[in-house]
Amino acid sequence: MGGSWISVICALLTALWSVPQFLFEGTVTLSSHPLFVVLFLFPAQIGVPVCLLVALNSLLMAFRRQLTTNPRRFLAGGQLITVVLLGICAALLISPTTFGREFIVMALAFQIGQVVVAVGLALHLLRRQRHQREADGARAR
Repeated sequence: MGGSWISVICALLTALWSVPQFLFEGTVTLSSHPLFVVLFLFPAQIGVPVCLLVALNSLLMAFRRQLTTNPRRFLAGGQLITVVLLGICAALLISPTTFGREFIVMALAFQIGQVVVAVGLALHLLRRQRHQREADGARAR
């Protein structure tokens, strides 16, 4: 669960850089701007490896049939979507038919999968809050 929080926060930070840049300039590029390092480079260097580890753990949990709740399924699915999309981007980068927009696709691929993870985290928090209210109600009786 902790790795998912880290990867979602990192994806949010990269979105703060890449989405406005894409909307205003039509591209996502490397930059010498100081915010590039804080909002894109460092979060990507932290978030992507964490996502890879959590996705591997999610696969192991799936094989052990431990993805028993919807929040866990969303968390695992989002991490796996992220890894698959990033893998496709990496394959495009080394392909002789690169089209020059791989950096845009790579930035958005990380964020798309992490939106699914964020939904899983929200569902987890709602579920935990509901269980807490039920437990408080049981103690009050």
